[in-house]
Amino acid sequence: MLNQMEEQNNLLALMKLQNSYIHQFKKLIFSAAADVTLANNQDFCEFIAHFLEFTHYHYNSEGYSQAAQLVQAYHYILMEKLLDSHVLAAAEQMELAIGHLEMAVLDKQVRLNPQIIMLNQCILLMEEIQLKIIESLEAILANSRPAPQLQN
Repeated sequence: MLNQMEEQNNLLALMKLQNSYIHQFKKLIFSAAADVTLANNQDFCEFIAHFLEFTHYHYNSEGYSQAAQLVQAYHYILMEKLLDSHVLAAAEQMELAIGHLEMAVLDKQVRLNPQIIMLNQCILLMEEIQLKIIESLEAILANSRPAPQLQN
């Protein structure tokens, strides 16, 4: 039980770190969006839309983790649902956002923009944290599989 609580605390720490990155990244996005060249680039706008969707899923999944920590127990089904419905959905939106950012940098004016360079580096860090969140949640699920019911 102690090991499971440690894993859960590690997961929450990763999600809080991701929150910090998201907060800083949003500042970069709003600053970059003020640049007319970027604001008029369709792929950059799609990148922003998917990134905001990613943050929505991330914030919902963090709420589940905090609730689980407060009661110091979690249920396998809830954690599995969390992984399926929020964490993986957030990762999917992040991947879509990254794809659009990659398309946006095909435009030479966008690629040379220093804000885009910073956004690219920051989102790669967040992608790494998201992967660690998924791995941590999968480890928790693997260690908390419900015992099989014996049939008479």
